[in-house]
Amino acid sequence: MRLQKYLRACISLLLVWSLSAPAVALDLKLTSGDWRPINLFVESFADETSKDNTQLLSDIIYDDLSSSGYFRGYKRESGSYGKVDAARYSQVRNRGGEYLLAGQIKDSNGEKSLQFELHDALTEKSLGSYSIGFTPDNRRLAAHKVSNWVFETVVRLPSVFHTKIAYIVREEDDTNLLRVADYDGHNAHTVLSSADPLISPAWSPNGNEILYVSFERRRPVVYRQSLLTGERRVVANFKGSNSSPSMSPNGQQVAAALTQNEHQQQIFLISENNKQRLRESDSVDTEPAWSPDGERLVFESDETGSPQLYEIELASGEVQRLSYGSKYCVSPSYNSTGEQVLHIRRDDNRRENVAVLDMASGDSFYITDISRADSPSFSPNDAMILFKDEKNDNFLQIISVNGIISTKLKVRETGKIINPVWGPARSDWF
Repeated sequence: MRLQKYLRACISLLLVWSLSAPAVALDLKLTSGDWRPINLFVESFADETSKDNTQLLSDIIYDDLSSSGYFRGYKRESGSYGKVDAARYSQVRNRGGEYLLAGQIKDSNGEKSLQFELHDALTEKSLGSYSIGFTPDNRRLAAHKVSNWVFETVVRLPSVFHTKIAYIVREEDDTNLLRVADYDGHNAHTVLSSADPLISPAWSPNGNEILYVSFERRRPVVYRQSLLTGERRVVANFKGSNSSPSMSPNGQQVAAALTQNEHQQQIFLISENNKQRLRESDSVDTEPAWSPDGERLVFESDETGSPQLYEIELASGEVQRLSYGSKYCVSPSYNSTGEQVLHIRRDDNRRENVAVLDMASGDSFYITDISRADSPSFSPNDAMILFKDEKNDNFLQIISVNGIISTKLKVRETGKIINPVWGPARSDWF
């Protein structure tokens, strides 16, 4: 029922999408609340072999597209590459398939490439064939690029399979690691290792830097670190607590929660040579997040006695409460259009789940259905949500924004993972 309400709230956005997408790409059935995914057959690529338990390229692409929520993937273990005849199209259609992805691995003098082609089984036409080279070090990126192309060709929305996530790992020996990985949890590397706690990673808009809070000075201090050079510098080291950093869309300001002059925790806007309190209030204000246009901030406050979501217009200082119907709403962030606010919401059974607040209607709708979720963030294209299930220390999850497809990420960590956050979209990475 919650899903039906959420889909109804999103109908205007989905209709815009459907105008530019193929007719088969979106089929929204409001009467049943069902979201009909696109049926895609991914064949094992010709001459594809796996050594040392390395995942096949066709499997990576299958996982990418299946996890998005837009596709129902079918994996065909045998495949061939070349002209697809009417009988083969008919075979795919008879099994409910709408698209077919075929390919082959070529090895020319030690240089490998993937040649692939996407077919529309309903019109019996090719939608394009391409070749992409790869090495052992970038084979996963090559597969993600193929997934991007398939997604954008069929769905007509930006894709995110090449993007990054960041998170904190707390090891059993109390070592704390700031880690960055591919969106699916692979290729993780350590940005910072510390004997002191690390929390609250937040990306810069261009993806070149990460903000975080470190306790290395025996109290929370906000740092800003380059992912290109490793250079780090202090952003907020004021008397008291410095926490919950969020960088403005233009990269010129950082919003952070500070405790100063024995006051309750309040949000300040920090620039190179200036610090400005966001509003005069006796409440505890924290967890600020910028709107995409940089003109508003959403934040959490206990102004009414329990944590709720509020929004402030920076030009006028006007504040409005956003969340109702729950005694506990925290961890807010906007989607890429500013029309929705992702957050954690507690229900009547004291379960804390990922929810989306629709700014136009004011309604909130649950996305997950677990005991306790934490640290949700939208993918750059708003199609998926990264979050942490607090019952599972060692892995993260993504869920499609319609709440139907949930995938455990293949994050190989031995310690407890906390505070995941999805990075921005960009064409290249460090």
